Amino acid sequence: MGDPLAERAMVLLNLGSGCYPGDDREKLPDPERFLVYRVSDLEHAVMDREDRRDPELTIQTKSLLNPLFCLEGWYAKHVGRLRGYSPAEIRASRTKPPGPSMGEVLGPRAAEILQENGPYEKDSVYYSHP
Repeated sequence: MGDPLAERAMVLLNLGSGCYPGDDREKLPDPERFLVYRVSDLEHAVMDREDRRDPELTIQTKSLLNPLFCLEGWYAKHVGRLRGYSPAEIRASRTKPPGPSMGEVLGPRAAEILQENGPYEKDSVYYSHP
């Protein structure tokens, strides 16, 4: 199943690439700028190729599980603070509207995996695929 939370987080963070506080707006955004990975049952790490940190920025997994969580806004706020921007400067640097929220991640991924494999050979009920 992989880590659908990390995969969705990378997509969302990359959508905002080039619009975070301190980003070079003239530079073409790197489509693989972010790497998100699980470090424990409670946390994921966010690695930004354009803003390397030691230790990496971490986010609670429960935030990524919240379908309404706006990861781009969270990242902009945190990286802006770390880069020394004031809250007003962080808000002013957001030149585009907030991107999509995390949405439902685990259910659709489980359904995708189940549909890929089809019914079991000796299953008495045969399901049709849409």
